[in-house]
Amino acid sequence: MAKSFGLSDNDANEIVQQMYIRICDYVSDVKKIMYNETEVNTYYVYVTLRNLYLSQFYKIDKRMVYSEDISENEFDHQQVEIKLEEEKEYFDKVIDRIDSIVDDWYWYDKRVFNIHFYEQMSMRKIARETKISLSSIFNTLSNGKNKIKEDALKEYQAYLNSKR
Repeated sequence: MAKSFGLSDNDANEIVQQMYIRICDYVSDVKKIMYNETEVNTYYVYVTLRNLYLSQFYKIDKRMVYSEDISENEFDHQQVEIKLEEEKEYFDKVIDRIDSIVDDWYWYDKRVFNIHFYEQMSMRKIARETKISLSSIFNTLSNGKNKIKEDALKEYQAYLNSKR
């Protein structure tokens, strides 16, 4: 999930570790983060990761700026803030492009995609609750992901280049 924000391997690992620490510190009842006895509430995990990501990469935080060790004298707040705003603009363009791609889809494909990605529902749970075959849902999502990869590649490359 952390890598879906466009983070490097090191930054993704770092933010996941911080997520575990935050959950251990702030969640006293394990049932709050579980759907049932065996299934973790992936939406809760996603929201926690997203909040950590936004707080660390879109706000200036001296403890973590792209996991680089920068002394206070070398730290140029304004330059980092400009870079972060630029990255956010490119990231928003990727999200907008994905939304525009999905908006052009057939209603069924669009609905399955939105349930799976925005409501964070597993393919199995969608199949179970809608009585639609798992293979149909899998094929719909797989085809949709491939369309997005093809059609949003230019925006995604621009986003990755902005991170360098």
